[in-house]
Amino acid sequence: PNLRFTSPDEHYWFWRPIHEGQTNWTDKVYPYGGTRGGTLQPHHGVEFYVPEGTQVLAVADGTVVYAGSDSEQIFGPQPNFYGNLVVIEHDTQLDGQPVYTLYGHLAEPQVVEGQHVLMQQQIALSGATGVAEGPHLHFEVRVGENNYNSTRNPRLWLYPFPDRGTVVGRVTTSDGEVWQELVVSLSSTDGTNLGHTTTTYASGDLNSDPLWNETFAIDDVGAGSYKAVVQVGENRVTQEIFVQSYGTTYVELVIDPPPATPTPSPEP
Repeated sequence: PNLRFTSPDEHYWFWRPIHEGQTNWTDKVYPYGGTRGGTLQPHHGVEFYVPEGTQVLAVADGTVVYAGSDSEQIFGPQPNFYGNLVVIEHDTQLDGQPVYTLYGHLAEPQVVEGQHVLMQQQIALSGATGVAEGPHLHFEVRVGENNYNSTRNPRLWLYPFPDRGTVVGRVTTSDGEVWQELVVSLSSTDGTNLGHTTTTYASGDLNSDPLWNETFAIDDVGAGSYKAVVQVGENRVTQEIFVQSYGTTYVELVIDPPPATPTPSPEP
């Protein structure tokens, strides 16, 4: 079911849940696995910052398995976390596992449980219910089970914009330990594209994609050449990469913390 121009080995299955011409790109400040600088709990989805009452669309064909409030049936870490929400189980499975998408903080679901919907069919209006600080759409991808601990990074599933791709990667020490919440930046080497910044995943019930085993992902990256950079103290590691349209570029960055400063011996 991969969309045109994308590789069947990847899973760009989903159209955007917001109409073209509106804010149909993911928020870059609070990405999947991020904590917004330690101020929020690790994020299990992505945000689309749209006004209240914006039409919300199904990202692919599937069957509605829930539409309503989560005040009694829990879908997140606590009751009334998403407020009004819609959950769709999609017609296509990934490696024999069911795939779900969740649309949260809605003002009004406009579908019912058991209803079959088509890609880009209107299913709800956006809002600010649940724990939302303001109007937006919270969007999740869940694989295997419809629960909070089964999420995957939606940036690896949403169909790329024209002339754009996705960068995924791992940031580890030379001993293989994963860096958490470390800043990763991309800078265009020829000056033709905007730079990008994200953080590696925080600790918690977050899941890497088995295809990539990634610790970060950056979407909507313009095709072209970049330098991927991480820095810890005075240690800085750079890797040159090339981003292709409608594709995923993988990069590994290995960086070790600076050696500990020896404690001076006390004077006799």
